[in-house]
Amino acid sequence: MSFVFYDIETTGLSKHFDQIVQFAAVRTDADLTIIDRLQLRCRLMPHVIPSPEALHVTRLGIEQITDPTLPSHFEMVTEIRRVLQSWSPALFLGFNSLSFDEEFLRHAFYQCLHDAYLTNTQRSARADVLSLCRMTADLRPDVLRPAMDERGQSMFKLKPLAEANGLTVASAHDAMADVLTMYALCKIIRTRAPEIWSQVMRFSQKASVEAFITSEEAFIVSETVGNVHRARIVTRIGQHSVQKARHYCLDLRTDIEQLRKLSADDLSALCRSPQRPIVTVRTNAAPTLWALYDALPEHLTPFDEAELLERVDSFRNDAPFVERLLHAAQTAEKEYPPSPYVEEQLYGVEFPPPQDKALMAQFHNVPWERRVDLAYEFQDQRYRRLALRLVFFERPDLMSASLRGTWQAELHNRLMAPAEAKAPWRSIPAARREAERLIATGLSGEQLARQRQFLSHLDAAVDQIALARAS
Repeated sequence: MSFVFYDIETTGLSKHFDQIVQFAAVRTDADLTIIDRLQLRCRLMPHVIPSPEALHVTRLGIEQITDPTLPSHFEMVTEIRRVLQSWSPALFLGFNSLSFDEEFLRHAFYQCLHDAYLTNTQRSARADVLSLCRMTADLRPDVLRPAMDERGQSMFKLKPLAEANGLTVASAHDAMADVLTMYALCKIIRTRAPEIWSQVMRFSQKASVEAFITSEEAFIVSETVGNVHRARIVTRIGQHSVQKARHYCLDLRTDIEQLRKLSADDLSALCRSPQRPIVTVRTNAAPTLWALYDALPEHLTPFDEAELLERVDSFRNDAPFVERLLHAAQTAEKEYPPSPYVEEQLYGVEFPPPQDKALMAQFHNVPWERRVDLAYEFQDQRYRRLALRLVFFERPDLMSASLRGTWQAELHNRLMAPAEAKAPWRSIPAARREAERLIATGLSGEQLARQRQFLSHLDAAVDQIALARAS
């Protein structure tokens, strides 16, 4: 199997309402020799207003992502899909990719009428280089050491981490530069800690994760909640009754006797709290795991391995309590109400019916002149709406005047939503307020010029909307 290292730059942090503007990837063989590269950029979509903070961090000027000579988002995403499909099956790796890059990629595929799950279907798998680095620093500090912040605390941001380990980083927040940086970190780990590299590669496979967590009496799981990272000693207690990839594990440092005294409601409340004793291991999300015999003494404190296994035996012999705890873990799961916005409807909704999957493929293979009619053949309303939106973005001239006017009015209403409105997207007024706040922090030089240029862009967009409404 080959490896694909990839990275994206985006207009903000919302996987639903922001967009990818830069994508880079390298493909390697099994020995991590680079055999192919891909680097793409695109222009801003009509309904997306970038975050001033994102422009500040990535050092992108608004003129760079509104350049009319760049491909559209749809064209870029379709090319990404084509190349990655040709590179598959592969193991896809990114830095913090499972919670960020891959989510953006999935939503981009979805919104462009492609199957969203390219990286973990058809014998492909995924893993996270951030988790690999955390695990290596935990178990083999002689191989990889974390960077330190101004308070002397460990941190695992890509550029500081690379520099702390002797690597020269050309440019931060450039997609290809970040790809080559994480690739260099992986080469260090694979060369000097091959046992950790092999273990992380093993757990990129769902079946391997399930076999491990169901056979080990206790094991270590590394998790990050918010900005807090910790290694927890756990034992598996069961799995979700419907979502079979979700396995619940008990933190063995918990006061188990105190848990036994809690009512069902109190157990559920505790499982929803920051002090929850339950760790959820998703077998399809490349979790970071290791066996007790691989752990360092500080991972097991205040117990030794024998004491931990005794606690497991005592806990599992109380089957009614195990069932109560499993029930509490599942009832504590967050429930998300259905969203009225198509961008937020990838998950929690049934997969498209087979005829719609066939229409998605057909949509990409017929001329634009056929795509308006084709859009109305989708049974799933999500894909019908997305198909019509793509035509409006790419070839509005093919729509009837009435249909084009409807979409234009919706676009203008979205762009001009008041800053104080609780809209899940970023409107022009909201972006203006963010930019002005950022400028007030004392920006100067190029940073200040970039934000002022962005404000000018917003002013021009408002003028265009007013002109369109007047006509």
